[in-house]
Amino acid sequence: MPRSEPSKADQELMQHARAQGYAVSASQLERWRRRGLLPQPTRVYRGRHGTASVYPDGTIDLVCALARHSTPGRRSDDLALLAFFDGADVPETALKLAIACAYFNGRVRHENAVAQAAARVPAGWESVLGKEYEAAEAEARTELATGGRVVRQMRSNLRRLPDLAGAPLREVDERLIGVLVGLNMLRLPEDDHEFMADLSAALAFDCTPYDQGVFAVWEYAAISHSSQMGRYKETSSEERFELLLGTSQEELRDLRKEVRTAVDQMWHRATLGLEPEADLSRPWMARHSAAMLMEWMSARQVQPGKVSLADRYFLSLGLLKLRCLAAERSAGGAWQHPVGEGRSGFIARTTGSQHGA
Repeated sequence: MPRSEPSKADQELMQHARAQGYAVSASQLERWRRRGLLPQPTRVYRGRHGTASVYPDGTIDLVCALARHSTPGRRSDDLALLAFFDGADVPETALKLAIACAYFNGRVRHENAVAQAAARVPAGWESVLGKEYEAAEAEARTELATGGRVVRQMRSNLRRLPDLAGAPLREVDERLIGVLVGLNMLRLPEDDHEFMADLSAALAFDCTPYDQGVFAVWEYAAISHSSQMGRYKETSSEERFELLLGTSQEELRDLRKEVRTAVDQMWHRATLGLEPEADLSRPWMARHSAAMLMEWMSARQVQPGKVSLADRYFLSLGLLKLRCLAAERSAGGAWQHPVGEGRSGFIARTTGSQHGA
């Protein structure tokens, strides 16, 4: 059965898209509509001229953004996020579904992995180090197990230390776990000079080459320390989902601007000022930005003062660098890079206990 002719409204969309350099077909528009990525036109009465189908304002920009990021096999959620962070007004239902999938799927997997890591803690350890340390270590070991960009880059940064250059992977990872534990504590253990020395090495503020690995490390550190600077309040996945559902499109646009500014600012620093904007045209970056948006949507409610996400992350990363420098200065000649001590060594050094030795 032959397809019907596209409506006048669709023809106008295709013409505008073509003028911008995008060849969009009527079937493509219909496919995006079925997937919730394109709004339905509304019928408006035009007096003696009868009625006409009219798309909401911003639909032309949305079509161009969808066309720009559309590739064979690309998931609807990824396409929605890519168009959204490209500045388009994605329909609310499709956008919130995409944000929820990007954030909660990863959050649930992460929480399950952390719970499994915490369950492997031997009986009696908690009484020695406390619940906070055990929770931070579970987070750290989960991060290490994922082997993502942050872990790989931090591991590489730590190997720049003379005593770790040729060390076994296990020894490097023990030191890396120590860094990750400190960043996952409720407060940064800045009085521990050995930790601060490894933290300084792992963050590699002195690095000159720019790449996504350096960017990922600084972003992770900024987010972690930003949480340490704020008031701690735990929220459930259900509470965060309700918060997302109740967020208006205008608020989502404002949050997008904050996330975009924060990511660009971090990327600008990581590239030593060579690139002013991060490239969010890749699905993993769009998903990452969506997760950041969700985190900030919740975290901004307990952050002291009225600051933007970009200001918060910029301040957080700057303070981390200053604290590393302050720790180095206060340690004086004692500022040395320790050998990997492992869990038993940490307990012996911090509590004087031989538990688990």
